[in-house]
Amino acid sequence: MHNAAPDIFRTFSPWALTGVLGLLGSAWALSAWQKLGVGKDLLWSAVRATVQLGIMGFVLGWLFRQHQPLLLLVFLVLMILMAGRFNRKRGAGIPHAYWIGVVSIGIATTVTLAWMLFSGLVFWRGESLVPIGGMIIGNAMNAVSLALNRLRSEVDQREDMLLAMLALGAGHRQAMRSLYAMVVRGSLIPTIDSLKSVGMIHIPGITAGMILAGMAPLAAVSMQLVVMLMLTASVTLSVSTAVLLAAPYALTFAQRTEG
Repeated sequence: MHNAAPDIFRTFSPWALTGVLGLLGSAWALSAWQKLGVGKDLLWSAVRATVQLGIMGFVLGWLFRQHQPLLLLVFLVLMILMAGRFNRKRGAGIPHAYWIGVVSIGIATTVTLAWMLFSGLVFWRGESLVPIGGMIIGNAMNAVSLALNRLRSEVDQREDMLLAMLALGAGHRQAMRSLYAMVVRGSLIPTIDSLKSVGMIHIPGITAGMILAGMAPLAAVSMQLVVMLMLTASVTLSVSTAVLLAAPYALTFAQRTEG
């Protein structure tokens, strides 16, 4: 296949711009019509995504030209630190939610990238390491945010039972142990469902992008399989770590709120 996808910024036409704005406008109109209250968030998120992706494009272009391994590590660490900010919002009220997110995402990213480098699935180059690392960090961030949010919800629903266990002499970790598996399983539902349905119900973004870029379908789906297995492993590791770290603090938060 030789029909690679065109560079959208070089072939952008007024009609293309109208189509993109029309898609976003239709979503905004639906929100306004049904009074969903998400129109402002849609517009702001679209503007923010445009600016962030534009900046990212320039930064990655500069980073790839440097050929400095240390800069690649610094860049990935900065991404992890920024991901922790989103986890802090979702885990609002849980003490140390920011660092819980940073540590859990950092562990998952380090273990996954180390294994992939060792096995030769990725290479120590910016064009290989940064996109894969970014996917790991982004998916781990979303899963950890979901885990922290679900953990708070489960603690709120079972607070009386947990406090009773503490009154009977159980420690914080011992009392929270009954929630570990429940929270981890619930947080992994999107990841596991995506893995189950890939190739049967939807064509993932990596496969679609590679096919549009001219890669043979079999090669594209092979790479997609590697990426999805990688992401499943990293998400499971990050969520498990986050729940283990956050659970005792979530119970402490619940007690302080009651008082």
